[in-house]
Amino acid sequence: MRNRTAIVLILLSGLVTWLTWSTVQPVRLQSVYQQVSHLLAALGLVTFAWIFFIATRNRWVDSWFQGLDRAYVYHKYLSIAALALVWLHKLTIDLGKIRVARTVKAEAPRLFGIKIGDIGEGAAEYSLLLFSGLAVLAIVAVKLDYQRWKWLHKLMLVPFLFGVVHYYISSRYLVFALNPFSLWMNFIIAVGLLSAVYSVFLYERTAFRYRYRVTQLREVAAGTLEITATPVGAELRYQPGQFAFLKIAGKEAVFPSHPFTISSAPGFGQIQFTVKALGDHTAALQNNIRPGDVIAVSGPHGRFDYRAGARRQVWAAGGIGITPFRSFLQSPIPPDYQVDLFYAYANAADGAYADELKMLERSENLRIHLIDSSTAGFLKIEDITRCVGDVPFDLFFCGPAPMRKYLQAGLVRTQCALGTFHYEKFQFKGTGVFSLLQRFFPRRASA
Repeated sequence: MRNRTAIVLILLSGLVTWLTWSTVQPVRLQSVYQQVSHLLAALGLVTFAWIFFIATRNRWVDSWFQGLDRAYVYHKYLSIAALALVWLHKLTIDLGKIRVARTVKAEAPRLFGIKIGDIGEGAAEYSLLLFSGLAVLAIVAVKLDYQRWKWLHKLMLVPFLFGVVHYYISSRYLVFALNPFSLWMNFIIAVGLLSAVYSVFLYERTAFRYRYRVTQLREVAAGTLEITATPVGAELRYQPGQFAFLKIAGKEAVFPSHPFTISSAPGFGQIQFTVKALGDHTAALQNNIRPGDVIAVSGPHGRFDYRAGARRQVWAAGGIGITPFRSFLQSPIPPDYQVDLFYAYANAADGAYADELKMLERSENLRIHLIDSSTAGFLKIEDITRCVGDVPFDLFFCGPAPMRKYLQAGLVRTQCALGTFHYEKFQFKGTGVFSLLQRFFPRRASA
């Protein structure tokens, strides 16, 4: 059963916020709209805390969310939820102002000649405008290069800080009291601020604790580079199928950190990453890395582990998606597992490790099917069902999204005995807005 820890914790944090809020009373006259607005603001701050906590990429994130890749899916939708809560807060607070009669006009306290209330309201406006603007940019982030995408997310700290200032100045509830709501919100804000400061200013300096020296660079397919490195000091402990973030020490200006699947298995006294030039960032890595360079590594991350699946399995890889399965195959597969590996690639030049895979095949419990799409066509559902028959099986997939969607739809259509379809949501860019819209407004397939 899939772990639901993250969902429970997120919902529980929202429930605690509502329950503690319901036990306190405002210190000034408020309409019902304003009271609801305050609750929405509190929930927004809780959501922000989760967003920045996920950005720390710590081990709790991997554990609670069943892998950093899935954590970033939550990160995307929590960002959408935060934006909605901020705007609902704005709407309800404005409606509330209309309902409250201002019969007493006391002199407002000032700071450096500026009304304290005006500072709070100004902070709210800046938070709303900045967050909304950054969110709009994030929606089209798929068109940004990786480095600009990273900086875009770091800037999210600014509207969060304005929001915190607004909360402490403009709140009509006691913010530094010993009641449950005040204590809870101060804790949440502290978690959010500490997580934000760490992820923006400290992560790149402290998380890359492992150093490896590049010993070999080898082209294993057209545009695909294998990086082999040996540890300098402590060695990263990882499981086959996991990924890590790496950067070239001293060359961060031309290649900042980026996630890559570890293509080797542990226990060989070295680590390997296999990188295909799919964009400007990965091309920058290939163009700048040299033998003798030191790479800094942070991780490991991910829960892509075939040992968590059924004993009868199908592995399906497309292009550079062969890397986690190569890591699997370099470690002995237990004899009670029966595996069929389907590896599809565009042409003979694009088939990374094709020759190596042929030598790794173990006829007793592993069969490898190499599919050169230029001559044999694309991987077909019939190819899979022919091998597994009526036996229940789990499928582990790594490759392009269109290939994954084709296999998922085809396996459902054929009503085969598929158990769980395992794959990593290895997509750190974008907001998920487009995919969310497609769920409600799916495009019709053309005839």
